[in-house]
Amino acid sequence: MAMPSSISVGDLVLRRYETSHGAHIAEAVVESGRDLSRYETWAHSKFDEAEGREHAAWWDRAWDAGSGYYFGIFQGERYLGSVGLSDINLGHRTAALGYWVRSSEVGRGLASTAAAAVVDAGFEHLELVRIEVMTAVENMASRRVAEKLGAVLEGTLRKRQVLEGESVDCALYSVVR
Repeated sequence: MAMPSSISVGDLVLRRYETSHGAHIAEAVVESGRDLSRYETWAHSKFDEAEGREHAAWWDRAWDAGSGYYFGIFQGERYLGSVGLSDINLGHRTAALGYWVRSSEVGRGLASTAAAAVVDAGFEHLELVRIEVMTAVENMASRRVAEKLGAVLEGTLRKRQVLEGESVDCALYSVVR
């Protein structure tokens, strides 16, 4: 049971993070500005390469620990965003799925394509039976990705996350095998 460190799907390659991806991550985070920071509490307008390297190193440690499998989404050498599994519980065979795509690439189906590949890999390589997507109720783009995966809306979790200092409701989706 080992996740592949690289997954090819169409013209996209999902690559396990390396600290050398720090500049790519920083560029995409800064480009995406408020679009990203609105839903990702770690993202901010002054995000720099050092922070990108720190995030890549954290994602790499999570991989080694088996607690998360995060991939950079690449088209050629262009970094497009991130997709991965976290909160992995092999005892219950469950995980959470997260994703984001840089603002200039939104609307091309990249998040859906990358997320579907990671869901398939989670089912195949980790033998998961349930993968959850939790997103702010108002985040319609993320909700559309979950729905394109065939995930079922299980309910609304009231005041589940704090975003921009305010408690917000989240939609909980799951895809099961």
